Amino acid sequence: MELTQSISLFDCLDVVGVRHKSPVPLTMEELDQNYGFILYRTDITGPRGESPIVLQEVRDRALIFKDGEYLGTVYRNDTEHKVTMDIPKEGATLDVLVENMGRINYGPEMPDRKGITKGIRFDYQYLYNWDIYTIELDNIDDIDFKQGIEEEGPAFYSGVFEVDEPADTFLSLPGWTKGVCFINGFNLGRYWEIGPTKTLYVPAPILRRGENKIVIFELHGMERPEVEFKDEPELS
Repeated sequence: MELTQSISLFDCLDVVGVRHKSPVPLTMEELDQNYGFILYRTDITGPRGESPIVLQEVRDRALIFKDGEYLGTVYRNDTEHKVTMDIPKEGATLDVLVENMGRINYGPEMPDRKGITKGIRFDYQYLYNWDIYTIELDNIDDIDFKQGIEEEGPAFYSGVFEVDEPADTFLSLPGWTKGVCFINGFNLGRYWEIGPTKTLYVPAPILRRGENKIVIFELHGMERPEVEFKDEPELS
């Protein structure tokens, strides 16, 4: 089936996210958030030369943007600061979108705070005055989608499909990269092109006779806005 509507995350932040202001980056736990994504935004004055963006103790995976342009991804276990940028004389807006990828549930690291846990530096200088959006993805029904698929970067995609008789099935997302999928508001789970699982289980009770709605939050983009329903799972 084909998805026919979309909207960029940056165009619906005030719908899917709750905005907070803070001099410094705060963790999800400090903002009473348990799961999902958190976005940090600040303005940087210029001009400044090419320098690394340093996310101190990011938990767990962060996408970095300058004026909406994707610069790169940083993981919690990266040993090198591989994302750099320069700032023009008129300044620029920095966005850091962090994904909570799960919590440690054993051993001495169980107090596993999520988001940016220490600070964000542009080269050696800490950055301050942040707008922080907590995004738990529990209000996607409020999104006002636009007709057409023209988005780049983190975006929501929507489509409608018909069901004659609800039955267990499996959702395949060939060509999609990484994100979260919902059917009729039910969170099916996360997908990632690296696998090993290639399908998401769709239990019959969440389907309806007639019209059903699918929403996908994709972080990076896809080859084509299409998904498939299969009779059998692909687990590796």
